[in-house]
Amino acid sequence: MSVVVVGGGITGLAAAACVAAAGVEVTLFECSDRLGGSVRTIPFAGRALDVGAEMVITGQPAAVDLCAQLGLGDDLVTPVAAPAHVWVRGRLRPLPPGLMGGLPAGVGDLLRSRILTPTGLLRAGVDLVAPSHAPEGDVAIGAIVRGRLGSQVLDRLVDPMLGGIHGGGCDDLSAQALMPQAISALGGGRGLVRGLRAAARSGSGPAFVTLRHGLGTLIGALAQTLLDGGADLRLGVAATAVCPAAGGGVTVVTADGAQLHADACIVATPARAAAAILERSAPVAAAELGRLGSAASAAVVALAYPAAALADLPAGTGFLTATGEGGLVRACTWTSAKWRHLAGEPALLKAFVGRAGEPPPAVGDGELAELVHAELAHALRLRGRPIETHVEHFAAALPQYAVGHLARVARVENTLPEGVELAGAAYRGVGIPACVRSGQAAAQRLLERLGLPAPVPISRRLP
Repeated sequence: MSVVVVGGGITGLAAAACVAAAGVEVTLFECSDRLGGSVRTIPFAGRALDVGAEMVITGQPAAVDLCAQLGLGDDLVTPVAAPAHVWVRGRLRPLPPGLMGGLPAGVGDLLRSRILTPTGLLRAGVDLVAPSHAPEGDVAIGAIVRGRLGSQVLDRLVDPMLGGIHGGGCDDLSAQALMPQAISALGGGRGLVRGLRAAARSGSGPAFVTLRHGLGTLIGALAQTLLDGGADLRLGVAATAVCPAAGGGVTVVTADGAQLHADACIVATPARAAAAILERSAPVAAAELGRLGSAASAAVVALAYPAAALADLPAGTGFLTATGEGGLVRACTWTSAKWRHLAGEPALLKAFVGRAGEPPPAVGDGELAELVHAELAHALRLRGRPIETHVEHFAAALPQYAVGHLARVARVENTLPEGVELAGAAYRGVGIPACVRSGQAAAQRLLERLGLPAPVPISRRLP
């Protein structure tokens, strides 16, 4: 049997590896000249630096398990245990520990941080005394947080953290899709913060990890495993259509007019690309995918400084920018301080620019790096200029989960052609673990339909 995977990001590679592990012939099409999508590791200032996704959350084990299966478990490293900050009211202020999706776990640390004004603190305290109930249907995260805790908590804590991760504003993001625990907490009747605290699990171990030589090593290990298993990886080949074949299975059409018949297909592309691919064979699904296709553009700016230039940095790992503070930089990681394996001379910073409705400015990479340096020099009291910079652009790379998102995803899935599965960050979760899980789940659904046994773990297939 044969399966085509369209898309060579982490989702498509995870799906392809799962299918190949079941003994199925795999052909993977990737329209660009590289694998990995939003995962990219480059040589920078003498080190291997991730300029896309840089961390893996451990609470969702799919990606960590995959690293272990691929023999990368010993290369997993943890960040330094140090506070982060938020840029608010013209200065850096330490984020309270124990934040739950940007929400404070207690009053004392929040009071000491001076992130909120006295009026903002009083408004947030209403949540501790007012009874709560779960909203009917899906609502925006911003509506929940503002209604329970006030605008300052939303703008200075939740939106910088949760909205920053997703590249959008919490007033537009679905609570059902991205913060279902908040809906459950409200349903308990005791308010948002107390409800979340009661449901929180006291986990052991680090919340995040990365790979010592960059997350690109995960992409390389997956690609090598697929090649060793006989998979056909075709870079620079764009799939333009997937249609049911007359005798069963599917036909995949590429941009040069070639056609490839297979028993099934996994489309692991952004939603708008998937809509174009399925427009001919599944117009209803394609129309819904078009509505799901909103995505924000962003840029990552890496800067290397002489270590002495960063002498005035406060202890910590970086900062987020509160909503309404202006400027380009929505977050900054003090990379050399956050990861021990990246410490040394020169020191490294990474800044993140762009979110929904506010794309990176249309200027050259050198000018963008200069604008970012100027902002960081003011916020961090830098004593010198960068000696090396790199700008990485991600066009329409951050999918926006608008209110009603999960219902739209369900409608898409219910109208797909036989033998076609969708996977990726556009549907049921962003981040590497969610993408790995999405790709593997799509592969397993196809294998079940094809009547094939569950795949053998990758680790048993390694040469």
